Amino acid sequence: MSDIDDGNRLTSPDDAIGDSTLLKMGVGQSDELDGALAAEEILKQCAVALGGETPQAGLLLASHDLDFEGFLSAVKHAYPGIDLIGCTTIAPMSSVAEYVEGSTSLTLFSSDLLDFTVGLGTDVTAGAGSATRQAVEEATRKTDKSPALLIATPTIEQFDPTAITIEIGEILGSGVPVIGGGAAPDFPMADPWVGGRQFYGDQVLTNAVPVLLVSGPLKVSVGVAHGWSPVGKTAVVTRSDDAKVYEIDGEPILEFYHRYLGIGSEPAYANPLAILDDDTGQYYLRAPLEYNESDGSATFFGSVPQGATVQLAMATTEEILRGTEASLADAMAGFPGEAAPEGALIASCAVRNFLLGTRASGEIERIRAGLGQDVTVSGFYAFGEIAPLDSDSTPRFHNETCVTVLIGT
Repeated sequence: MSDIDDGNRLTSPDDAIGDSTLLKMGVGQSDELDGALAAEEILKQCAVALGGETPQAGLLLASHDLDFEGFLSAVKHAYPGIDLIGCTTIAPMSSVAEYVEGSTSLTLFSSDLLDFTVGLGTDVTAGAGSATRQAVEEATRKTDKSPALLIATPTIEQFDPTAITIEIGEILGSGVPVIGGGAAPDFPMADPWVGGRQFYGDQVLTNAVPVLLVSGPLKVSVGVAHGWSPVGKTAVVTRSDDAKVYEIDGEPILEFYHRYLGIGSEPAYANPLAILDDDTGQYYLRAPLEYNESDGSATFFGSVPQGATVQLAMATTEEILRGTEASLADAMAGFPGEAAPEGALIASCAVRNFLLGTRASGEIERIRAGLGQDVTVSGFYAFGEIAPLDSDSTPRFHNETCVTVLIGT
């Protein structure tokens, strides 16, 4: 067994109105790899947190080394009617165990006043927009309450992930906060390739987009920050094709990087592009994946619009962690009403994890320090993050960013 403690309990301040439970959220985490043993440990932690309530929905954030089928079978046996989504991650983070590489977490939700509904889109690479619409519309059809929060854990491989966020925005509009991130592939990358896995009910999937919609009287706020600072003068992307960028300010992209990083440098994770969002006036990041010497293009993790205003972005390790704090502060400042938030959902980037190295645990440590030790936290390191840039915008696909969603009733 692991050294992970009991779960934390999330309720409203009054716990219930009459006999109605406003919200309970239980988190369990384990570094066991055997599915049945991991489920036994995690479900025990969640049961303590739920205080006898039966959960309606769950969010599974799993290690690639977990026995998925055994775990999901045990959860279904314990809670036959539960709606569950999730994905693989390089590491979850929670108020139960903070940061444990190679571990798995499960978050269970229970409420008499909120609806939790799920939807699934498949064959995403053949049509990301249509698959996303299928998932979101399925979830919305199952409730007559107003949507309050959407959680998405899609595949993000072999297509432009911005298609998913565009479609969610067209369906839900700008008034419904969204949090999520791409399913992480297995590392180190091996042959044959093992991509990210998605979970829906007791199914283990690839090439899918599962969503969990929370509807009803839920208070929600979102904070988005990264810690990177744009440097130098602004420039314009003068030639790009989806995720490939060839020229900036009419010059080869390699010359743009050489101007700031020196001759011999190539686009790298540590120096993403900061792209100005025309609607909000804020910057979002695009991480370069590789440079192709033969055609002079750099491929980024997500599309880079031709004509976009960009700058090179830089950050130290400490500045990345200050970005985590800024994400939380942004969410805290926007939380509605005078009551304190009761829980937090976090999506941070796998690249942040790589760059932070031995300091990766600092993200959850700073989040918990800012929230207080009694607030339930569930989060994960994703392959690209999904969130709006502010409360009035539709969701965007981010790189190298920390997203904090605070919830309460």
